[in-house]
Amino acid sequence: MERHIHGGDVYKNPVTHDFSINLNPLGMPEAAVSYLKQSVQTGCRGWEPYPDPECGRLTGMLGSLYGMDPACILCGNGAAELIYLLVQVRKPKKALVFAPAFYEYEHALKGVGCQVVYYPLSEADGFVPDMDGFAGSVDEAADMVFFCNPNNPTGVPVKEKQVRELAKACHRNHAFLVVDECFCEFLDHEEHYSAVPLTKANPEMAVLRAFTKTYAMAGLRLGYGICGDPEVWNAVRAVRQPWSVSLPAQEAGAAVLQSEESRRAYLESTRSLLRTERSFLAEGLERLGFTVYGGMANFLLFHAEEKPGVKNLYEACLERGILIRDCSNFHGLTGGFYRVCIRGRSENRYLLDKMGEILDEREEGQ
Repeated sequence: MERHIHGGDVYKNPVTHDFSINLNPLGMPEAAVSYLKQSVQTGCRGWEPYPDPECGRLTGMLGSLYGMDPACILCGNGAAELIYLLVQVRKPKKALVFAPAFYEYEHALKGVGCQVVYYPLSEADGFVPDMDGFAGSVDEAADMVFFCNPNNPTGVPVKEKQVRELAKACHRNHAFLVVDECFCEFLDHEEHYSAVPLTKANPEMAVLRAFTKTYAMAGLRLGYGICGDPEVWNAVRAVRQPWSVSLPAQEAGAAVLQSEESRRAYLESTRSLLRTERSFLAEGLERLGFTVYGGMANFLLFHAEEKPGVKNLYEACLERGILIRDCSNFHGLTGGFYRVCIRGRSENRYLLDKMGEILDEREEGQ
């Protein structure tokens, strides 16, 4: 049976430090925290009513943010729900994905009996996507294409103009393109990378984003998709259950968007922290002898040479209450590949110290 592994499994494991999930290291914005506290304590709008199945308030705010008709936006129980629903609705026979890439693409595709064609990323090239080759591999038999920008688990992004060429190739071959931008807002100058503006001229293209990652709301579950053709989302609505996005999730998302000044300040603080801590963590991992790949998101992929007869790095970290992401179930990766999120300085230093202890113990045991 194929292993279905994710980060964040703190329920089966005794974890004090979770580096396996790629959430904003600043935590949930104060506006969302304040709403949630107030709504529980005073019944502010309350959680008793059914949530709005259309997420009307939230989609209206997102429409204003992106200059889009709210009908072109659909909210979901995380971006993952929209991945599965798009696949369920379109029922592709053949789909193209990079390898490695987010596991849920292939899982959703295989669930409808789709042939998944993998376009391998080169480890020797630092897992930088070959966009020309990828676009060239889209043929008339391809019904669907998934592309994650920046990619998960490598963290490597490509510029918008390269995504535009991929969209053209998909249009020529009538393949529906899904661009996953759940980590795009962590990038400096995200406007140089985002494909959201392309959706207006490409009706067979959807861009996915997530409050889950950007605003550290994994437990609340909130994502959204943008597509220039509202009929794409109407088809999704026809097969989904109506209340998949809870009222607390909708209102917490709206609270984040209420002040554009506060939202921008939060994102700039996030990017500033990531610039500093990404370098600190990457240099620390390299000093420990690991191979670190040059991602630009809020996480790092690295490789550790595992030795037979000793616990692997995942197991050794877990014994110390630290959870990291074992990437061996990503197509195109093997044992020894791990992903860690970037957190604050004290937590990042703690991780490096404990990994150093693990390596010292291995040396002493030889």
